Amino acid sequence: MSTKPIILSPDSPRCFSLGVAIIAFLIFSFTALPTAKAQSNRFEAGVAAKERGQYLTAIRSWLPLAEDGMADAQVNLGHMYNEGFGVDRDLSTALYWYERAAESGLGEAKYNLGLLYFYGDGVPKDLVTAITLFREAEEQNIQEASYMLGVAALSGDGVPIDKTEARERFERAALAGIPEAQLAYASVAQSGEGGEPVSSGFFGLFGSNKPPEGRPVVAYVWARLAQINGLTAPELTQVLEVAEIMLTTPKEEAEGIITTCLASELSNCPTAD
Repeated sequence: MSTKPIILSPDSPRCFSLGVAIIAFLIFSFTALPTAKAQSNRFEAGVAAKERGQYLTAIRSWLPLAEDGMADAQVNLGHMYNEGFGVDRDLSTALYWYERAAESGLGEAKYNLGLLYFYGDGVPKDLVTAITLFREAEEQNIQEASYMLGVAALSGDGVPIDKTEARERFERAALAGIPEAQLAYASVAQSGEGGEPVSSGFFGLFGSNKPPEGRPVVAYVWARLAQINGLTAPELTQVLEVAEIMLTTPKEEAEGIITTCLASELSNCPTAD
């Protein structure tokens, strides 16, 4: 399961490139501030229109900004064509705007481009390029990219299979609040994939190692967190059903763990380690 392409908003907890433009304007000319403010207002108007479902208005708001080189507007315009919001779905146009934004160094654009290449949407499938883009986006703290690198490590698409790495990346993205990563982390916690083998025999000295053990409480907690975050998927229902059957603690106690986890903004949640 992949995440959706990223669309930016002014209150996004990521780098908002227009802020950099405003600083540059202030350094070189105080008279340029009204222009920067007008650009900011126009960008925000597009975000508000998109949230109201007025997709054509959003596109009209962002198009002049994108043509002027604003990377945030470029990635959002690409998103509209990628998803077919207000226009016919046009992956070649989405690719064009994502590439322009990626050339400006925007991590979200690199991630969105990576999705196109990973799945071969509108471009020939190119796992090497996709993995490179995901890694560059991850370096810019795009947690969705960490999740997709985990997907690749689990399946062996573009990289050698490494279930331990997949589990670590799922955990990182899950803690950042990515619902798809929370489900993926619940799944590997349930199966034990990527965990340490359990020693068997007398003090582990004799006999072979057993497969890693599953963690049903951890699986239940993270699957429920994905559900609370609005994720709906058949896989989620399946993980939750199995986790409930396998729970080693009362369900009420597991729900209490979730309450504590949410209250801590995910800093106090159980992990599969």
